[in-house]
Amino acid sequence: MSKPMLKSMLALAALFTTTFLTAQTQISIDSVSSYLGQHVKVCDKVADTYKAAGEGSMTYLNFGGKYPDHKFTVVIFAKDLINFPFSPVEHYKNHNVCITGMAAQYKGKSQIVARFPAQIEIESEK
Repeated sequence: MSKPMLKSMLALAALFTTTFLTAQTQISIDSVSSYLGQHVKVCDKVADTYKAAGEGSMTYLNFGGKYPDHKFTVVIFAKDLINFPFSPVEHYKNHNVCITGMAAQYKGKSQIVARFPAQIEIESEK
């Protein structure tokens, strides 16, 4: 696949994702586990961020407390970091954000996997 074609496909995916994400049910970080398998929107403050060492490592945005006492996590897999033109760890740290995606659970903790920056919107200061 050529580079221009790949860029076009990524742009279309981002456009589709942005359009799809605007019509989601907004829930609190405390109720994510009640919506497993459903597309939802969760808004709260990023309490802690972390990127594990190594090339194939994941990035974590934790909400409702710092790891391991957090209530909810946004996970960005290493393969998806190419879609982020910035460091998610620095960009979202200490910001109020809204994340949209499929509610899931991993080892008893609620999470959403983010593949594109369009899934994470920084809320304006109130």
